[in-house]
Amino acid sequence: MIELETCYRLIEYFFISYFILFNSINLFFLVVAFYDVRRLVISRGYEGFDIAMKSPLTPPLTIIVPAYNEDKTIVDSIQSLLKLTFPRLEIVIVNDGSKDRTMDVLKKAFDLKRVDINYVERITTAPVTSYYVSRAELPEYINRFVVIDKGNGGKADALNAGINASFCPYFVSIDADSIVDEAALLQAFRSVLDQEDIVAVGGQVAIVNSSHVEQGKVIEPRLSGNWVVRFQIVEYIRSFSLGRTALSRLRSILIISGVFGIFNKEFVQNIGGYLTKHVTSKIATEYTGEKVETVCEDMEIIVRMQRYIQEKQLNKRIAYVPHPLAWTEAPEDLATLSKQRNRWQRGLIETMLYHRRMLFNVHYGRIGMFAFPYFLIFELLGAPIELVGYITLPLLFYLDNLNYTYLFLFTVVAIVYGIFISVMSVVMSAWPHKTSETDVMGKTLIYFNNSKDIMILGIAAILENLGYRQLTIWWRIKAVADFFKGKKDWDKFERKGFSEDKQTGEQNKVVSA
Repeated sequence: MIELETCYRLIEYFFISYFILFNSINLFFLVVAFYDVRRLVISRGYEGFDIAMKSPLTPPLTIIVPAYNEDKTIVDSIQSLLKLTFPRLEIVIVNDGSKDRTMDVLKKAFDLKRVDINYVERITTAPVTSYYVSRAELPEYINRFVVIDKGNGGKADALNAGINASFCPYFVSIDADSIVDEAALLQAFRSVLDQEDIVAVGGQVAIVNSSHVEQGKVIEPRLSGNWVVRFQIVEYIRSFSLGRTALSRLRSILIISGVFGIFNKEFVQNIGGYLTKHVTSKIATEYTGEKVETVCEDMEIIVRMQRYIQEKQLNKRIAYVPHPLAWTEAPEDLATLSKQRNRWQRGLIETMLYHRRMLFNVHYGRIGMFAFPYFLIFELLGAPIELVGYITLPLLFYLDNLNYTYLFLFTVVAIVYGIFISVMSVVMSAWPHKTSETDVMGKTLIYFNNSKDIMILGIAAILENLGYRQLTIWWRIKAVADFFKGKKDWDKFERKGFSEDKQTGEQNKVVSA
């Protein structure tokens, strides 16, 4: 009986220790991120974009837009690209075998003409069938506008095709269902110009649901009335904006969102491009195996880049900028959201298995000794650990062995501590910083500036830990089961579109910027 009691107490100590460690690391991330967030928000008042715009040292940039069944959002997304502030741009749209009206919409909106182009397949992809150029009137800084039509190979394969067609030394990957702010490229690219060792830089992704959008531009950011969306906003603030900012500062970042990321093209080509079953690169196959692919290409390529940097001992790094640079449409119901999180978790498992050699390997520096273990313990194993932790409460009560001190401590470290982290994330993101002497109100990391919206997000940060988080834990566990069952589906969800005319099915003609 004494041994059983000891076993119960050890279980209690384990879960209390786990939640203290997990939330304390997240608190550490907030502290680390605070300086960068404050510095970068304040620097918005002194951007000096005109210098970067006029400088001959600013290289041209290719925007690659992979599109699969995006007829509802593709025109708005492309129109937002035509309003971007950058000296020289090349736009490459890759239609990845869409089954809807994506190609028809593109042809009509941008007056496409079929042509032959200089396409060198340095990265192997699914067959490319045709090429198009735009005859529409485009801004002067758009040096080239190309649409590639190819067989379906997945988003990663479409990105590889876009890289092959690109003429510029840097490319930015942008989802066809996202909208990019006008100054986004310069804001992110300034990091590349200021620090030559950066080979990839990501930016914050904001949720566009319910915002006022016209012709590919977010006119008025609005907080969605949907609580599922509000919970996701809190998640994006805590995990993506602040968490990745901290990991970037610690040189330990393992993922840049596929919604927005700028890459050195030669470096990406050297490591074999995005992972697909078509890739034949020696580096890619050596690291992951032949004929393999992933449902989370944005994480896998960053991990492979970090691995390559460490193995070759290169003076290169990957960075993150905590600005709201790109807007994306988030799932508005639990069923759709569960599919998205299922895919993310399966992609995490795939990536960690492909690069398991890095785990606790001192030769990979802080990536192998900190970043990789963190993702394994808290992102992958965290879901089943937390679920079992919650189950211990009714189980010990049923066994008439529930220690009420344990119940109190568990509530404090697992729920109250988590609420504190989420609320502080919202407060840090909404905290105004003066960018100039005339900036009375100050600027914040997020676009929701009125007190009502901030209060609602604060409430969402509290409620998120009381049911929503536990639900996401279940989805992540189910994803593990689905992975071992061999599930490879992308589970792409239907988009509503950004503007009201999209919801009625009408398509806007391109407007010259």
